[in-house]
Amino acid sequence: MYISKSKRPNGKYFISIAKGIRDPKTKKSKKIQIKGFGTHDLDSKSGKEALAQAEADLKEMIRLDEASQGFENFEDFIESLSKDKLSLNHKNLGYLPYLKIFNQLKLPNFFTKMVKDSKLDYSFSNLMFYQVLGRLFNPSSKLEVASRKDDFLYDFSFVNSDNIYSSLDVFSGFNKHKSKALTDGVQLIKNMEILLDTVDSEAKKILEYNIKNTSDELEQNIATYDKNFEMNENKLFKHLNDHIGKIIPDRNMSLAFYDCTTYYFESFDEDGFRERGMSKDNKRNETQVVMGLLIDTNGIPISYRLFKGNKHELHTMEEVIDDILNNYTIKEIIIVADRGLNSRANLEMIRGKGLSYIVGSKGSAVPKDLKEKKFNSSWNITSNAEAKYKSGYITSKRKVSQNDETYDELIIKKYSDVYKEREMFKQEKMIERAKKNIKDFTINSTTKSKSKYYKAVENPKEKINIEIDEEIIKQEQENFGYFYIVTNKVDMNPKRYNGSL
Repeated sequence: MYISKSKRPNGKYFISIAKGIRDPKTKKSKKIQIKGFGTHDLDSKSGKEALAQAEADLKEMIRLDEASQGFENFEDFIESLSKDKLSLNHKNLGYLPYLKIFNQLKLPNFFTKMVKDSKLDYSFSNLMFYQVLGRLFNPSSKLEVASRKDDFLYDFSFVNSDNIYSSLDVFSGFNKHKSKALTDGVQLIKNMEILLDTVDSEAKKILEYNIKNTSDELEQNIATYDKNFEMNENKLFKHLNDHIGKIIPDRNMSLAFYDCTTYYFESFDEDGFRERGMSKDNKRNETQVVMGLLIDTNGIPISYRLFKGNKHELHTMEEVIDDILNNYTIKEIIIVADRGLNSRANLEMIRGKGLSYIVGSKGSAVPKDLKEKKFNSSWNITSNAEAKYKSGYITSKRKVSQNDETYDELIIKKYSDVYKEREMFKQEKMIERAKKNIKDFTINSTTKSKSKYYKAVENPKEKINIEIDEEIIKQEQENFGYFYIVTNKVDMNPKRYNGSL
């Protein structure tokens, strides 16, 4: 290992600790970066401090490297050290694999180019990497993340809350001047609103006109800032996908899985984006946002979008799909989603864009004759003959219409003993809870929500006895183990996508 000083076009030097290795594929020597210390003028105060820090870190790295020789793994080395010799001071080394990935994805280059015209007194790339670690290791507030900078065996001395917030502004194209303009505009509107009740009708009209103009101007500026952020965000997505494709050459992005989740805030104040909605964390009072995520067959994200907290997940899919169509050249895209995202409007939208879909479907939405067919040996069996749990499928086709055109859809009815067992277990827990909570009460609009397994024994207009509805339980069990998939890829082989479905 050694200290590398790479000259930049502006005459400054990028200081780093580097190591020469032999590439196992090409058998050629190459340099890899172990740790960076930013770009500096070597004669400046910051340059001398960076060099001094690099020399100190290099000395410690060499000492640890030499001390670890002869051990089969790093764990054996650490356990061999007594506490008084443990110079790591229990520092976190778990960042190393993520640093390698960060560098493989060429993110330092991406972030360095982004701020080439900015006058920052810290490494923007290193600070963005630190924030990634903050989300990976222990997600919390920006202030809490900033306070953990000394937990790592890495020089994050430049990290503080001001730099974290300023880095977010840099990424979004925001800055203190724009922030002041927004703050001043909001205050101006408040001041004019206070005056409305103190002036005559003519002055009131002028104030109302000025309030509207100022509000419109603020909204236009905010929309511009949002657009700048989305532009940088899309550049980052494209950069990541390009370099992931180089790391994983056979990556398949044509089969894209889409789903939504919600993120709640420990806040009850709605602001037009953080809103109350259908929470997947059962946080019904807190505000939230909705995230729509598209991933590939390896589970690697392709793109995502955040939406207002009160937006239904059915209405989120199109924006994320448009991102893919606008930013990537993919010959075929098949959207895969669960039945919660299956609506007529979504399927028409996907077909209208010339794409394919494979989506889950409710049993009530499939033909009656298909729904009534039960699993037997005549089905297409997907389980091994000797397997304890059996599985298989049958298919059916139907016609659907859109804009005076007719399309074919393939319906796949699947059966799985494992799926049935899981549903039986869930039902058993619900019945146990229903029996535990059963009591006398008046039948009303909320009765069914207490348990779908309740039924009235006597006159529903009075206080009555409730008992478990065994018939409902049996009817449910008749459909356990079955689920339905609908696709416009009518020539598809269900076995090919069996693992994905």
